[in-house]
Amino acid sequence: MLTKTPFRLVGGDQPLIVVAARFNGSEPIDCALDTGASHAVLLPEIGHRLGLEIEGTRQAHGAAGSMRVEMAKAESIALGDAVVHGVSVLMSDDLRRIGEAIGHPLGGCIGFSFLERFRVSVDYAGLTLTLSTPDEAGDTGPARVELPFTLAHPSKPLVLLPVKVDGHEFRFALDTGASTTVVSPELARRCELASTAMPSMTGGGGTVAASSALIQSLQIGGVRISRVRVAVAEFLEMLSRATGVGIDGILGTNVLRRFTLTIDYPGKIVRLA
Repeated sequence: MLTKTPFRLVGGDQPLIVVAARFNGSEPIDCALDTGASHAVLLPEIGHRLGLEIEGTRQAHGAAGSMRVEMAKAESIALGDAVVHGVSVLMSDDLRRIGEAIGHPLGGCIGFSFLERFRVSVDYAGLTLTLSTPDEAGDTGPARVELPFTLAHPSKPLVLLPVKVDGHEFRFALDTGASTTVVSPELARRCELASTAMPSMTGGGGTVAASSALIQSLQIGGVRISRVRVAVAEFLEMLSRATGVGIDGILGTNVLRRFTLTIDYPGKIVRLA
């Protein structure tokens, strides 16, 4: 199975990928494409209207803190011609606040509980998302970067990659749901980054205090990017504790949009072309 579907980059200076997905055969619902999310997510009123089976409630943890969510199961989620049945879904009002921050209402989010079955290719220049199953031939064109990745934790399946900042090697999570690349205060200290004040960032659970810094050299595999603007934020320490893996930074859209990004979840390979 291979399907292509258009997407939009919305949010201006805080860009997020927005795709149209169908839950339980619904009308198209505008959803963020978020590789940093463990689950597909819906606004509660949409999930209730569509008859999603509620399985309980729990506390979920985002970059800005915890939030109470309903756990549910969707009979199906469809993105283009890709249809997955029996998908775990979280329902949270937090989507409304994120939609307000980017200036575009969101009804849902497409995360790992849907994406894990596919090779996911994001053509930022062409605004096209391609999903394919392992039985389809992969992209045989030249890649600027091809790296194996690991997942941070079963409950927080972030895609982790080695990244060099100013010649020092660190571990970053790749997150299409982050508009800006983020680094930890410890990374900033080690690389002697000078930071300045910036507005708070919007994250799961609220807002995140951050400062702004400039990285002179960011390298992924054999590709080096000069002068990358990043946010410095302390929530990465909490994320590291939650996963049991040290996470020094997050690769966000301001870096990823320079490439055609492919995350081969079954093959555990990331390609940048």
